[in-house]
Amino acid sequence: MIFMRVKMIRNKILINTSILVFTLFFNFNSLFANDDETSLWVENIGKNALSILGEQNIANDKKEILLEEIFIKNLDIRRISLFVLGPYRKGLDKESSEKFFQSIEDFISEVYAKRLLSYPSGNIQIIKNENKGKRGNIIYSSIQFNDRPKPIFIDWWVIKNKSGINKVFDMRISGIWMAQEQRSTFTSFLSKNDGDINKLIERLNVQSR
Repeated sequence: MIFMRVKMIRNKILINTSILVFTLFFNFNSLFANDDETSLWVENIGKNALSILGEQNIANDKKEILLEEIFIKNLDIRRISLFVLGPYRKGLDKESSEKFFQSIEDFISEVYAKRLLSYPSGNIQIIKNENKGKRGNIIYSSIQFNDRPKPIFIDWWVIKNKSGINKVFDMRISGIWMAQEQRSTFTSFLSKNDGDINKLIERLNVQSR
């Protein structure tokens, strides 16, 4: 009787251990599957942008519009908008929030597009995917542009939004995080203008024209 009870307990332990191992294995593989999916997502963005740069029959102003569309689609505009305000985000009321988000979308997408437009076409290569847990993933990539001897390195900070969709929160180009660079610029402007976000919106709208 005691032997049978011990055997039942042992079998139960083995079953529970097997379930635990399977669960850990499944979650482990799912984690890497998500990382691979994020890397592929970034690679596709890079390829789409580079293919536009390589179009010989499209004028630069049209290329800029197409590049802006890529950034608008894939950037986390709301998260970026709140980040670049720094401590001044507390002064963003409901009435001006949508105006500010739209101004940031127009400004950031144009800045990113113009910076990329200065390069020729090329090829993107994913170097590494660093999982930051709840903070998202940093995708390290290099882009070898045509007719240029050295590649440039672009790091993509990717965070999933509330719907589980990948969005780019920031990009580090040649060692400079662009959203963080804008945060420094915007907070400096606000500090000199009594924290008036409406004045910042006006400034952004003028620069985006």
